[in-house]
Amino acid sequence: MEYFMRDELENELFGNNKTPKDSWKSPGIWQRGLAMLCFGFISGFIRFFIALIAIFQFITMLFSNTPNSQLLRLGQSLNSYIYQINQLLTFNSEVYPFPFTDWPEGRTSQVPPAEQAQ
Repeated sequence: MEYFMRDELENELFGNNKTPKDSWKSPGIWQRGLAMLCFGFISGFIRFFIALIAIFQFITMLFSNTPNSQLLRLGQSLNSYIYQINQLLTFNSEVYPFPFTDWPEGRTSQVPPAEQAQ
């Protein structure tokens, strides 16, 4: 029973009817694994960069009382990119993020509070 449920889950996740013994032989699985590893490292660097943006925005707010609008857009764009990477890493998407697709615009459905005040 447990094996049947696992087999069903793998078929749903990977979209094929291979047995678990044959799935490791598929080059597509290895390509996906390599892409996941690379995008995992990329997302770590981007999270560090977002932390630097946050520190710079805080310093900007101390002196000018308004955040840097260009960094607001960059932050939104980087957050959208991180979201795309996380979707790929958690198997919620089969679309590889930038550089395999266009760079995300970073537009959200909500206007950031800093832009509402202006």
